[in-house]
Amino acid sequence: MKLYLHLAFVLAIPCSAALAVESQPTAIQLPPEVRDALTAHCGDCHGADAQEGDVRFDGLDQLSLDAQLDLLNRAQDQLFFGLMPPDQPAGPENEELNHLRRWIRAELKSRDASKLDDKIRYPGNGNLVDHDLLFSAPITEKAYTPARRWLVSPQIFHERVIDVFGLTGQERDSYSKRGNTFYGVTNPFLLPERSGVRYFDNESLNSGHLSVMMDNAKWIAAKQIRAARVKTQEIGPNEYPNAKDRWAPRETPVALETIILKKGFPSDEEIAAAIQTQFDRVLRRPADESETAAYLDLTRNAIQVSGNTLGLQQMLVAVLLESEFLYRLEFGAGEPDQFGRQKLSPREASYAISYALGDRGPDPQLLRAAEEGRLNTREDYRREVERLLNDQNYYSGQIDPTLNGKHYRSNETPHPRTVRFFRDFLGYPGALKVFKDSSRSLGKYMNPERGTQGTPGRLVLEADRVITVHVENDQQVFERLLTFDEFFVYHDKDNKAGQQIIEEWRSVYETLKDADWKENPTAVLEANLEFIKSRKSLRLVDASRPGEFLNYMHYFEESFGQGKTPYTTPPWAHGYYLHHAPLYNLLPTPPVDRYGSWKSTEYRKNSDEAEYWDYPTQQPFKIENRLGILTHPAWLIAHSSNFHTDPVRRGRWVREKLLAGRVPDVPITVDAQVPEDPHKSFRQRVELVTEKNECWKCHQQMNPLGYAFEAFDDFGRFRSQEPLEYPEHQLKKGNGKSTFDEFETVPVVTTGELVGADPRLDGQVDDTFDLIDRLVRSDRVRQSIIRHAFRFYLGRNEMPSDAETLRDADRAYVESDGSFQAVIVSLLTSDSFMYRKPQ
Repeated sequence: MKLYLHLAFVLAIPCSAALAVESQPTAIQLPPEVRDALTAHCGDCHGADAQEGDVRFDGLDQLSLDAQLDLLNRAQDQLFFGLMPPDQPAGPENEELNHLRRWIRAELKSRDASKLDDKIRYPGNGNLVDHDLLFSAPITEKAYTPARRWLVSPQIFHERVIDVFGLTGQERDSYSKRGNTFYGVTNPFLLPERSGVRYFDNESLNSGHLSVMMDNAKWIAAKQIRAARVKTQEIGPNEYPNAKDRWAPRETPVALETIILKKGFPSDEEIAAAIQTQFDRVLRRPADESETAAYLDLTRNAIQVSGNTLGLQQMLVAVLLESEFLYRLEFGAGEPDQFGRQKLSPREASYAISYALGDRGPDPQLLRAAEEGRLNTREDYRREVERLLNDQNYYSGQIDPTLNGKHYRSNETPHPRTVRFFRDFLGYPGALKVFKDSSRSLGKYMNPERGTQGTPGRLVLEADRVITVHVENDQQVFERLLTFDEFFVYHDKDNKAGQQIIEEWRSVYETLKDADWKENPTAVLEANLEFIKSRKSLRLVDASRPGEFLNYMHYFEESFGQGKTPYTTPPWAHGYYLHHAPLYNLLPTPPVDRYGSWKSTEYRKNSDEAEYWDYPTQQPFKIENRLGILTHPAWLIAHSSNFHTDPVRRGRWVREKLLAGRVPDVPITVDAQVPEDPHKSFRQRVELVTEKNECWKCHQQMNPLGYAFEAFDDFGRFRSQEPLEYPEHQLKKGNGKSTFDEFETVPVVTTGELVGADPRLDGQVDDTFDLIDRLVRSDRVRQSIIRHAFRFYLGRNEMPSDAETLRDADRAYVESDGSFQAVIVSLLTSDSFMYRKPQ
């Protein structure tokens, strides 16, 4: 039976004196018991007679120190991931291996050379900390977060620019809540494109950030003073250097305007007031004495050389380039407690709380609590966190403004950052980066292109909608996200508005269906114009568009006339790109050219008898053969390749995100390609290349989980047959536009295996639905999601000392009937969140 001994478990075991090594950079000497263990467990493959992978241990003590450390790091990785030795022993021999692990660990740590420890700080490596240690072992250390300053997120940066301009009301909402961006500001921060938590505290400023910020600062400063320059008639009210960049704040702050309007040299008091104004706008704090003095000198000199306007502008730019504008500061304050920890200062706490819950800085009430000494205790934190979670307006906005395109916009919610945790964790926005051959989808898939995110953009929007529903309901959130069976599809109007449109359309059809609308639409429209105008959803305000009236009646004939409900946007509408219903295994809606041009009054009789989707105006609605977010087309596409499903990627996601497992990265020497074979299914081809001994050690953690998802193809369609897409199996060739290739098929095999969830649940699974049913009943799955929530709200991976924090959050979830808000409150009132310790 393999032993999976994780790094944190090793960390928690005190090393005996016999394992201690001197810290001097001398070559490593092997104790006899270590030499014996290497010979017994590694010698057959890595000794004098065989050196698999060019590795041998029999001469370890003869190597240089650098070569010894490299070899021990390689051995540590293999032992840690349970990859070596191939057949791990039980009983006394297993204890011998544990001793070897501890010795390697101690040697590398004593020389500050453990590469595994470096990995643990970075996103994607949180599972290196043993799950059982965090949730089951005795708690031996008080929780804290290392003191830090970490870069702001792209969203926080955008909000800070809004604060610099002091925007309020609808103007602020257009930038903060509606996704508008500033023409001359390039966001210097990008989050990595991957499943899992993406915003961590381990990044720092680089030359690229600073180069972008120089241009940003110049643009922002120029806009800050534009209104005052118009007053002095330096520039005209409609004079802009760039015709495309015509926005500016309506007013210049008074202290800045005073200097620009002044005819002579400004006084020190006036300059100091301008400095304090800029500090308040940019850093949201006053400049201290030394900062004021330094900026006074800078501004005086700049004004003396360049004049009031340009001199002031140089000071504004300089403050915008303060690194504090781009960082979050969390060092702690006051006397350390008995564990060496310092609590966040009230000001630090106010920002930490606000940026955990949203992208904006603290609201006035939170700042006031900090200033008045009411943000010190755990109950203080709880009071403010619960208040802000109940606030439906302060953080409200779009979930992801980058989805905004020509014809659709991202969904809005009171707490977009909460939804962002689940979309990052689940990784379904990755669908936007997977290019597909549209003809393989029977023409139903449109790749992203300029101005639109295409089909994957709409699928991601629909996934956001259903995630938002369950997050806002806040009951059994994890379970319902994994098992919901109701979806949003094409739902671009709320239920009430959609139903009202259908009622109006139905009344028009029922009233006029027996009229001569096919042969004489102009006369029918003119005779019934007042009635038709009263049905405002038709948008026919006069008799000038009889061709569009004809199209409507034809559309209604093929829906109401067949006892079905049409989609509430007609297919000839501008920007109609909705064709992806078949990716949910639903019937299609009519294509754009089905009814001809709205300018023509000739009835277009279609030769083909088409069957279209009976559109449900009341959504979400139930769809067969779907169970939870892991069967949503957005998630399935995100975890697929360009032309195939990807059982390895899908299985790895389940292993790492739901089962707290860890799979090593693909070695750089491995060419991870699935071989072509026209006579085998894709699963069979994957099995052929991954079930070799050297590959299966890792792939056994992923493939059996991913195979269960073979019930869904790479477009997210449920299936029981897989086409063999090779020329020798082609049954019919299409033109790729209106007709499509057809191939022979083979049955899909969906059996897999679950290992690592719970002994009561582990075992062979029949298909996707069987796997999900077992996962949702696993404590380990729930706890794994808690671990990812910790990373999202703390901005770092968990450490062994965070065990109590994680257990409290897990308990909060269970005792609140699955409230994710209870998890947030627990995390943001934990010692891990409240305390800092110098690194």
